[in-house]
Amino acid sequence: MRETALLGYAGGAVHDPAGSLLLCASPQADYTVVNGKVVVREGHLDTVDLGPLMERHNRLALQLAQAGR
Repeated sequence: MRETALLGYAGGAVHDPAGSLLLCASPQADYTVVNGKVVVREGHLDTVDLGPLMERHNRLALQLAQAGR
């Protein structure tokens, strides 16, 4: 495996392997094909409109953070 692919996990895998999978940056795929269909094209998810999804996620995350105060 290339060393640059492991850079995003540096240090995390030693202390908390499960946490590093969740919290460390993983390398992104340029292209991903599932069942013959391209789902990631040039590093971008091709099957979902991310704008509305990210807006909803941010709104819900803000609600969750405010409820925890």
